[in-house]
Amino acid sequence: MQIIDPSLPSGGHPYAPVRPWYITQDDYAFTLAATPEDYTLVVLDEDDEVVYSDTLPSGSTMFVLPSTLSGSYELRLMPLASTYYYRGYITL
Repeated sequence: MQIIDPSLPSGGHPYAPVRPWYITQDDYAFTLAATPEDYTLVVLDEDDEVVYSDTLPSGSTMFVLPSTLSGSYELRLMPLASTYYYRGYITL
């Protein structure tokens, strides 16, 4: 996943590289390093429509998406108290 911050003058990307956040996928289950704070999880379809959202509490290491989703999606993880978010792409 890469970090995006719309408030930055550099077009949303930080000037210095940010350590990427690695998430592993096993079917509809995703595993990540423990979240340091509360995050909003958003899944968008190819038309940028939100098809799923949830809150990941601080310390979360896993989330499962609904099995009704099928296809390619953009996955966003957004800290509740920030303007930036992490973005990645998944296929279900």
